[in-house]
Amino acid sequence: MKFFFISLTVLYVVLRIIFTLLDRKGGKTPEKESLALKYFSKEDLEKAKEYHDRGFRASVARKIISFVFPPVFFFSGFSVYLLNVLHPFSFGYLTIQGAIFILSYFILEFLLNLPFQYYFSFALEHKFGFSNMTVKDWIIYTLKQFSVSAFLNIILISAAYLTFRKTGANWVWFIPLVLLAFELIFTFLYPYIFLPLFYKKSNFEQGEYTAPIFEVAEKSGIKLKKLFQINESKYSKHTNAFFTGFGPEKSIYIFDTLVKNNSPEEVASVVAHEAGHWKHHHVLKGIALGFFGSFIIAWLVALTFPLFAGNLLVSNFEGLPLLSFILTIYTFFTAPLDSFISRKMEVTADTYELASTGKREVFISSMVRLAKDNKSYLYTNDFLTFWFASHPPMLKRIQMALDFDFRGTTEKK
Repeated sequence: MKFFFISLTVLYVVLRIIFTLLDRKGGKTPEKESLALKYFSKEDLEKAKEYHDRGFRASVARKIISFVFPPVFFFSGFSVYLLNVLHPFSFGYLTIQGAIFILSYFILEFLLNLPFQYYFSFALEHKFGFSNMTVKDWIIYTLKQFSVSAFLNIILISAAYLTFRKTGANWVWFIPLVLLAFELIFTFLYPYIFLPLFYKKSNFEQGEYTAPIFEVAEKSGIKLKKLFQINESKYSKHTNAFFTGFGPEKSIYIFDTLVKNNSPEEVASVVAHEAGHWKHHHVLKGIALGFFGSFIIAWLVALTFPLFAGNLLVSNFEGLPLLSFILTIYTFFTAPLDSFISRKMEVTADTYELASTGKREVFISSMVRLAKDNKSYLYTNDFLTFWFASHPPMLKRIQMALDFDFRGTTEKK
């Protein structure tokens, strides 16, 4: 098993190098170019390519640092040293000591990543006309984002380590339950606690937009409880919309940038896509698949961790960096399956969007607008799409709409 994991790690490095080269090269073909030029100008395609290639060297450096940080942290002995340093501040409570250690680990990781985060999320986003943030806004947003992430990670990881200690060798059966409970609680609380930390929401009362949205919801059998608009324009020009809620009653959150950049029919079409996810229970299916997948990952970790941890048990907090590294390797190789399932769900949602609205041209125009607004690169490598992409490529979605058979539905021009 030790040789297997080392081989897997070497393969991980090799594939990362290959993927970086493939991403740089792209996957342009005559067929893709022919379809793209029907809806996009050469200038659009050039801008998308420039945005896609932004910060290439910095991106490579970021990936290398992210890869080596956990094993260096652990195998250098710094992990044990840091836990001992923090011991006097724990008041003799193991849980407090663990929480401080987890926080310290994420602070160090955050500081290492901070220059890259500034470069990618502020400097380059301004260069390409996406960001609306001042330096002050970016600092506040970044600190807030880190605080929320650290808080959630401390809760989740502390709960995981408590499970390790309380269940002994049986932890592989209980950890997936902890992860499941955390994901369900977070999904439920997100719009009420975490979303308001970043966005201001207001009731969405724009008649020309609300009527087609409620029509989509009614066709989907969704009883809309609330319809909100949130101020994404405070941060960027990116667009989105999403459903929240459990059971038959749902709320919709629409980015103000979506309303600004799209027609009422296009906004309703985007909402219909999200309704398709809810109609086919994709959120719950995704959580269920993640739950069963976590059993496999847990068993792999249980077999691998003792081989590299020396005398440490998986329940020792100082083993967190090693645990993080092992998860990085295994989840990389499970990514193609996760991506495949996600793309299948997206195709189902796209199909539902077309069938429920009956408007092929509106679907295509919303896809084209989305790609232009976000400078989406249209010539992604097919193998990278297979491995990583959660959504089908934009050109493939447009082609699907062109080929869609509306028999049994009513197509509206």
